[in-house]
Amino acid sequence: MRHCKHLGKLELPVLSPEDLPLVQLSNVENRARYKHTEWLEESAPPTPLHMYALPGEVKDKILQALPRGLIAKEQPGVYFMHMPKPCVESVSLPPHVDKARRTALNIYLKCSGEVTEFYDADEATKTLTPVERFVAKPHDMWALDVSKPHAVLMTDAMERSAISISFRRVRYPELIAYFGEE
Repeated sequence: MRHCKHLGKLELPVLSPEDLPLVQLSNVENRARYKHTEWLEESAPPTPLHMYALPGEVKDKILQALPRGLIAKEQPGVYFMHMPKPCVESVSLPPHVDKARRTALNIYLKCSGEVTEFYDADEATKTLTPVERFVAKPHDMWALDVSKPHAVLMTDAMERSAISISFRRVRYPELIAYFGEE
């Protein structure tokens, strides 16, 4: 796959913002922040994304499960992502490119059939063409090229959560190579 790859399962406890003394890092609610979201029309408010820092002992436990060479290459950020739907009609975290990281390993904790979709973007026509998609299950670990346009298409479930391990310098082919994938 060009932009996403399933890497197996990693068992972690299900977390929620109330479980740990988390410090909220960002609250991404404004879809105008991302140019690709301006290319589409939505009929309901987008699903917000809340990112929280994890306590050191939780972060260390997660990093111990990753290949040593990868951690030696770059010390990643490890975050708890929470996506609560603002209303039943909200259908997505709109198409966007992550600005603060190049690649990610997402370990999904709470999910209910949401679709993560990647796109090719045509700047001239301002159109997005779906090229890859996946549906994560609890404890699935996915490698993602978040430098490419992607979106989350929500289901009727009112929230989604994951641990997200963020790399600023490691490129997608290099990331999956650490897991014996190409």
